[in-house]
Amino acid sequence: MLVWIAAGSAEVTLATSRWSLDTGQALWVPAETGAVVRGSEGACVLPIRIREADRRAGPTVPFVAPIAPDIVAPLLTAFTRSLGVLHGGGVGAAAVLAWIGHPTAGIVGPAMPTSPDLRRVADALLADPTGSPAAIGTENGVGASVLARRFRAETGWTPVRWRTRHVLARAAEELRHTRRIGLVAAECGYGSPQAFARAFHREWGVAPSDLVARAGRTVAARRRGAELGPQCNGYHIVIWVAVGTVELRVDDRRTVVHAGDIACLPAGTTCGFTAGTDAAVLPLGWLPGGIDVGAGVITRTDARAPLLRLAAWAYAGSEPVTGGDPRIVLQTLLGLGEPEDIAMPIADATYALLGRLARHPQDDRPTAVLAAELGIGASDLRAAVDALTGTTLATWRARTRMSWARRLLRDGANASEVARRVGYADVAAFSRAFRRAHGCSPRAFCREHAGSVDA
Repeated sequence: MLVWIAAGSAEVTLATSRWSLDTGQALWVPAETGAVVRGSEGACVLPIRIREADRRAGPTVPFVAPIAPDIVAPLLTAFTRSLGVLHGGGVGAAAVLAWIGHPTAGIVGPAMPTSPDLRRVADALLADPTGSPAAIGTENGVGASVLARRFRAETGWTPVRWRTRHVLARAAEELRHTRRIGLVAAECGYGSPQAFARAFHREWGVAPSDLVARAGRTVAARRRGAELGPQCNGYHIVIWVAVGTVELRVDDRRTVVHAGDIACLPAGTTCGFTAGTDAAVLPLGWLPGGIDVGAGVITRTDARAPLLRLAAWAYAGSEPVTGGDPRIVLQTLLGLGEPEDIAMPIADATYALLGRLARHPQDDRPTAVLAAELGIGASDLRAAVDALTGTTLATWRARTRMSWARRLLRDGANASEVARRVGYADVAAFSRAFRRAHGCSPRAFCREHAGSVDA
């Protein structure tokens, strides 16, 4: 993870160290390192999550990097991608390291396997750099031929080559810190510095000595424009264009939104957007579908820091010590009230229920059972859901399940797994529902959005 201080200052406490950061600085937090971040009053702390496939990629020790003005836009885009709401899955380690000027940005280990059993084998391979992959696989319940076939299918590499690249990627980081080639070669299990240098050059195209000599050089990172949808949600999504211009699509209507504009993707519509490589689009939160917000641009503002804080609060868990509800803050910011004609106790109970159902889309209990759990009548629950979401509970559930399905498919899950996780009886029923909502099959959606988590 990269913890970026976009405004104010913050103290970051790791297991064995403490870091003081000011505006325009970012701290690299290595994988499996616990961190507690405390910002000053008015601080804006943006955590940028590295995608799961790269969880072992990049430096293994923390370091602070300055954030130059010319990389603010790419990092805002990376922050959005890391939220898992509009794009999903996090961002590539190589791109983030390149933007912050890390010298080993172009040297990143290959992706981890996606299935749990192969991940156990992968962890064991990295723990034993000289052990036989076949033997390690057998110890973990995966035969040699199956291991070779599935490892290549999930990572693009044989187990031996995959481990070699991971080991030598770690070696590149160690060289940056120690600058002692002989020591790093021994730690990686090579019999001599010469053998290590040959393997390193074969994998990365540079000699270890060249990497040490050019420490500090930056590597350019590729950027792509962002795209969302088409999709249909059970609530309004409010977005803010921080940089550049974006084309919104709401049903058959297209609107160009500029930097500083806050816009709405309305509930119950087929919506999406397309952003160029120079744009950064951040979600600010969701609003009940029963509130009349309108489509397209809602308002315009230059208040960058409060909006960044709201996005981080709503989607990345960067909560102010004063607490509260980011949805209420968003409604207040836009001058919107709660839907009328519904008692507050019933509204609060319904919001809590919708929150639980949004987290657990596989919950398919009928309305009467859910209402009894809340201690209200089924008709009261139906009326509350209609007022707060602008639609029926069944339609809201279907749209929420499709939101989950898009996110899981973008993250690499297959249709059978997605069907199970979002509550469909079988993959055929899920595929039919997905095609009705999106106009294409889950397989076609995966092909279209392949690699959409990369920055």
